[in-house]
Amino acid sequence: MDIFTGLYLKTTNPNLTLSHFLNPKLQFRIVLSDIFHTTIYTLFCNLVSYIFFGKLLSKSINIRLVVSLFIIMFLGFFARFLHVKEIYKAYNYNLDKTRTHLDKLYISWIFIS
Repeated sequence: MDIFTGLYLKTTNPNLTLSHFLNPKLQFRIVLSDIFHTTIYTLFCNLVSYIFFGKLLSKSINIRLVVSLFIIMFLGFFARFLHVKEIYKAYNYNLDKTRTHLDKLYISWIFIS
């Protein structure tokens, strides 16, 4: 299974406890995912800048972009974890309905996380 798919499935499991979510191994995978996606998004932003303006983004903009993206994505994992718990509760602890809801909700946004 793909590292990012496995991470998505693990972090959107409503039965995952907070202690398991905060487990150093899982947090390490989250940080790796954040680093990878931050790098990809930053390169994409620089590519767009180069295509439309003929130059890469400045060093200071790149630093702000990297820091901002990393923080947003890292906190996003925690926010999604809490959101999954609320969806699960709203569906009266029905795992199938929760998974269907999450897949519809997040499948188009999976690369943004």
